Amino acid sequence: MRASFFLGALGIVALAACAEGDGDPPATKVLGPPVGSGNRIREIADPGIAGRPGPGAVVNVTGVTVVAVDNFDETKNGRSRGTIYVQDLGGEQPYSGIGLFAPAFVPGDLRVAAGDVLDLRGEYQENKNIGTAVFPEGHVLPQLSRPVAQFRYDFTPPNPVVIDVNDLNDFVGKGRRWIGMLVTVKNVKLDGRLGENSGRVTGFLTAKGTNPDDRNRPTVTNELFDLKPTDVGENQEFASITGIVTYFFNLHIAPRNAADVVKK
Repeated sequence: MRASFFLGALGIVALAACAEGDGDPPATKVLGPPVGSGNRIREIADPGIAGRPGPGAVVNVTGVTVVAVDNFDETKNGRSRGTIYVQDLGGEQPYSGIGLFAPAFVPGDLRVAAGDVLDLRGEYQENKNIGTAVFPEGHVLPQLSRPVAQFRYDFTPPNPVVIDVNDLNDFVGKGRRWIGMLVTVKNVKLDGRLGENSGRVTGFLTAKGTNPDDRNRPTVTNELFDLKPTDVGENQEFASITGIVTYFFNLHIAPRNAADVVKK
């Protein structure tokens, strides 16, 4: 049974502020959701923060909210599912999201869902390769590896952060900061058709200011739900696409469901 009673800590708490004999009325203080005393994700993942824990450090991160659980096995071999994406609770700042690799849970039978708030202890990694696939210079995939995740309370998933899709065309300068976060891009267009390879469906996204010949352009992918090539037309225009920013050579937007993909 989940500890929903923790939500009682999220309300307005009246604090007595009376000095002796002065008769001042009680003051009130609005408390935000409790996040614990550990690090925030952005304090670990932002390379611009001096003294942050380096790759390989074991870190304690408290008060993260689950934004998506990858239960969709697009390759149908059991190897393309299982990643859990988390974000600093209330965090819309860059570098506030990350993926969890092979987490363990307390209690052991816990199955998390979007909105659940967790505390994590695990190794922070900046992977320069996945197996034999070596990323370009300066490109890394940040992860928390084999963290122990402890459930704190139920909450609500965060609202997506609206970003410029062209941020995802510049990994080092602007794109990396959105990895693992829930974002929305607006007024984008599919370049051609969605393609499929071994179950993975992808298509390049373009917008005003995008170089159509740049193979580093961001893509939309079916990592999190069953997006089929037949679901959208050639050169389809979208009012918006919402999803988790993921990375494998290109930055991707992975919608969580059909409602995340809004056609024009």
